[in-house]
Amino acid sequence: MQGYSRRALLASAGALSTSALAGCFGSGGGGNEEDCSGDQREIEVEPAGDPESEVTVAAYEDFECPGCGQFAQQVYPAAVADYVEDGEIAYEHRDFPVTVGEEWSWRVPNAAFAVAEEAGEDAYYEFIKGVYEFQGEYSEENVTGLAGELGADEEVVGEAIEEEPFCEQINESISEAEDRGVGATPTVLVNDQQLEAPNAEELREAIESELA
Repeated sequence: MQGYSRRALLASAGALSTSALAGCFGSGGGGNEEDCSGDQREIEVEPAGDPESEVTVAAYEDFECPGCGQFAQQVYPAAVADYVEDGEIAYEHRDFPVTVGEEWSWRVPNAAFAVAEEAGEDAYYEFIKGVYEFQGEYSEENVTGLAGELGADEEVVGEAIEEEPFCEQINESISEAEDRGVGATPTVLVNDQQLEAPNAEELREAIESELA
């Protein structure tokens, strides 16, 4: 994954410490799942950082949610990235599409899993952070273009966007999120601590409390 320096981010992290993210809310009590069709498959993606760490940070995100874009582009680099780089935590991305009717809430995670199949887990994590640059203007061209830059076959990723072969896996992620009490995005679980739309300071404090 792309490296971020705590020192280089000190000023920006301070600015982000108390700012609130705009969360997106699910239907509550289920109903976010999609009807899947066509051939389905699954891929297991290992956590970034140290998969054996006693501290797991799991981020539930929706690629159409503006707050998730803020989390990925601002809070993650300021509050999480160095713990991943240093191998202190296990970091997991979890899909939780809640913006009903927004097709890219589903198309982007399908593309991400195709990237993982094609180019590996490092490319997957780079993709799920970088793709937010196109939020509000997602298209097959820019999503597959990013995938290609990361070493994936653009045609294969384009097929995943159109056919959604990981739909059932995303539904499983939604069910898991609801079982854990997640009802909005971005929601971050630091072990058993649940933080809804956390700012950088809140998330760093939660991580540090688990590492102590």
